[in-house]
Amino acid sequence: MNKTSLQRFITSKADEFGIPGSAVAVFSGGEESYAFHGTTSAEDARPLDHDTLFHFGSITKTYTATAIMRLVADGKIDLDAPVRRYLPDFRLSDEDAAAAVTMTHLLNHTGGWSDYLSENPEDSLERHVAGMADIPVTTPPGEHAAYKNAGFTIAGLIMESLTGMKYDAAMRSLVFDPVGLTTATFTTSELKGHVALGHAAQADGSLDVTTDWVAERYGDPSGGIVSTIGDQLRWARFHLGDGEGVLPRDLLLRMQQPTTEVQGNYFGDGIGISWFLRTVDGVRTVGHGGSMSGQYSWLLLVPEKDFALVTVATVGPNGIPYNQDVVRWALETYLGVVDRDPEPLPFDGARARELVGTYETSQARVLISTPGERLVMDFEVTEEALEVIGTAPDFPPSEFGLLADADDQYIVTDGPLAGMRGVFSRDASGGIETINLAGRSYRRVT
Repeated sequence: MNKTSLQRFITSKADEFGIPGSAVAVFSGGEESYAFHGTTSAEDARPLDHDTLFHFGSITKTYTATAIMRLVADGKIDLDAPVRRYLPDFRLSDEDAAAAVTMTHLLNHTGGWSDYLSENPEDSLERHVAGMADIPVTTPPGEHAAYKNAGFTIAGLIMESLTGMKYDAAMRSLVFDPVGLTTATFTTSELKGHVALGHAAQADGSLDVTTDWVAERYGDPSGGIVSTIGDQLRWARFHLGDGEGVLPRDLLLRMQQPTTEVQGNYFGDGIGISWFLRTVDGVRTVGHGGSMSGQYSWLLLVPEKDFALVTVATVGPNGIPYNQDVVRWALETYLGVVDRDPEPLPFDGARARELVGTYETSQARVLISTPGERLVMDFEVTEEALEVIGTAPDFPPSEFGLLADADDQYIVTDGPLAGMRGVFSRDASGGIETINLAGRSYRRVT
């Protein structure tokens, strides 16, 4: 595969989806390839290049988890130990749950608490974690995986406690410097140089430029990473390797082994230590995505093929399907691995009526309706979340269908969420209780 083909595909896809800026990096056959499209923002004509800084959002979770694994290697952390061994004052609204939460629960999204969004972006990790004492616990720790940021904030606070350093300094000492990531930093740091800005596409076709990045101090461990695309590929290659003397190989591989299974989840079939695990066309993949400040990214590893890919697009919501198409094209073009969507069942009115309603978290809501014998979901960000993040893209309504022999699993069939899979869950009486969308659980309110 030559680099011209990669650039040609990226340019074509970016034009198709209206992407103002994108960068893609591939490691295959022992060689690195890069492609760039567009400019720093819709209002800035500087072209994107190897020196451009992007916000990689939740890919940060793999960094925090790796730092924790370094502390495991040093004998300072036991993944099966309760969080209270390291944070004796840790509290939740459910005392039994607070006592039962382990380090693994923090890193595989099985803590069991509800979403938690602080109104103060300057909150320290300590203040943010203390604020969790009042949030509801919806499932016992370890029982159910639902994507949450707070577990990684807790992990970051434990890093501070054990190292005696602030989170960003601890990350630089434990990960950035040893791995050789020369541009990696955080949104809460003073950013210098060539910085890409994100965009939120609106219903009228206009793009709102994200002039101020979300800089939540408490959010650094879950979503604060900023770097060049080259440093992200360096990070991916580190996790394809043997630990390079930074992390013992057995612990690096342990991160890529399942710690919990997930059902009907867009991200995969299981979760390791931060990583999402998915089998595609018989081949095991390891990955994580990110979305923050109008920038959408995905990092993918195929360990048995010594292959890695990083893609970032600077607009939502179309950055989501753009990245998905980039990943699918790269898997098929470089490796001959084909990612096929399952066909949904025909519309069933009785089953569809069970699903109709409104489902919410503190950050967003999903509305399910059945116009014209179609299952349709509307996704919108809550007013509370908008006060923190500032702006969000408009998501058009998306059709979806239920899947055969899959216990209330579904697949979205059109719009920017096309190809995304999820699942509805039921309560003890058999009624629909939640919908899982993009890894997050939304509880039914009507």
